[in-house]
Amino acid sequence: MDIFSMSNVAFRSYLCCGAVVILKMLFLGPFTAYRRTKDKAYINKEDARNRGLEVRMSDNVERVRRCHRNDLENIPAFLALGAMYIATNPATTVAVWHFRLFAATRVLHTLGYLIGVEPIRGTSYLVNMLVNVSMGLQVLYLVCSY
Repeated sequence: MDIFSMSNVAFRSYLCCGAVVILKMLFLGPFTAYRRTKDKAYINKEDARNRGLEVRMSDNVERVRRCHRNDLENIPAFLALGAMYIATNPATTVAVWHFRLFAATRVLHTLGYLIGVEPIRGTSYLVNMLVNVSMGLQVLYLVCSY
């Protein structure tokens, strides 16, 4: 069986979970624009001027931007480490749970961030980091012991 093929259950899970977190991350760009428009909070002079407004910040907009930035810091690492992890041909069940856990807690992190609920945000972030560290350490162990 080719590791990077649709016949590999772990690889299919990686593709599915990767698509979920990428689409979730892509949603935050337009959502930022929506919050800016709703709150009339534009940080670029030309955007504010074109609408007859003054430049101003909004906590609602900044919350979405911080959530988006957090995705940009964590999702690429997951995608890279997940691909490396698949290349090591891990146990299917373990790999699938790594991918599902990351995707589910990334969605929970976003919901917790956008509605301002702790400990959902912090706990979800911690689980995401643990999944990434777990995959990274397993890759290193297998490569170094080969």
